[in-house]
Amino acid sequence: MKKILIAEISGKRPGTFKQRPTELFKTCHDHIVISNNSDGYTSTWPIINVPDDYREWYVSNMKNSENAWYAPMNRSYAIKYAREHGYDYLVQLDDNIILLEIASIKKEDGHILRRRITGIHMFDDFVTMLACVLDNTNAAMAGFDLAGISEPTTKFLSERYCYSFFMLNLSCCPDVFHGDFEDDIEYRLKCAQMGRPVVQVVPMRYGKTGQNKTKDLTGCRAEYLKKGVLRGEHMSKLYGDVYSARMRNIGHSVNAKRETENANFKHDLKPWKVGVIVYNMKAMEDCLANILKKYPVKIKSSCIVKEKRKKVKTERKAIANG
Repeated sequence: MKKILIAEISGKRPGTFKQRPTELFKTCHDHIVISNNSDGYTSTWPIINVPDDYREWYVSNMKNSENAWYAPMNRSYAIKYAREHGYDYLVQLDDNIILLEIASIKKEDGHILRRRITGIHMFDDFVTMLACVLDNTNAAMAGFDLAGISEPTTKFLSERYCYSFFMLNLSCCPDVFHGDFEDDIEYRLKCAQMGRPVVQVVPMRYGKTGQNKTKDLTGCRAEYLKKGVLRGEHMSKLYGDVYSARMRNIGHSVNAKRETENANFKHDLKPWKVGVIVYNMKAMEDCLANILKKYPVKIKSSCIVKEKRKKVKTERKAIANG
């Protein structure tokens, strides 16, 4: 049985679970908050602030931005902390996750059946699924898809990018996150350079606090907005062969409409596949099947009868008066 640590990565988002809804998740695993600045935080999760000596080391060796190095530093220290405390796997979470869902489509008789189950009570089942993937593949990182930016598919596992909800295999993952605003992308490319894939469990997804509708500029979001297209400046230099950035006036959600007032940052990534070695596919399939059985889709009973109406031709009849 692997020892798992749950780490919420947070900074400059003071308040309670109302400001950091990730802390509403209930888990049987050890869980902490890793922060560079927890002033004003009230939480039931133990808070670990990045020590000064590690901050100094990170600034001297890894920092390449004046305003966006805190998150990658927090993520890097979480890896160091987890290893030093004897954990095998580390889950990293953004602090503004508000939704978990299982969403997929299944084709039967030419029809598409959609399955969508939501709720924060599924958290440990999501963690179990990630651990099963790391147990049975050569992946250094496994995670989920962000709901709202893509439609459900028929896929189960795919070699893709993972962002705000993922698990690391501490025995083979890279030591540090780098690359300021785009640290998560840089980390996945670093895994690829080491010959370690990143696997996404496609039907299991998470949702985050929206930015455009809520105008939420807490955490790093104000810096994202201020930086604009320069948010991808360093990644374009480090990985210009696979990464490019631009601005567009369309949001990121699948139903986003063209906007005239706001410009949104968009990064473009070329496909980068390492190849996944699967040790036991059945174990992963059984794990997902057990989760789906635990949360069955409720279908209302209904009976619809359709009748074809016959077209009746009517003839006009002249009626003689008198």
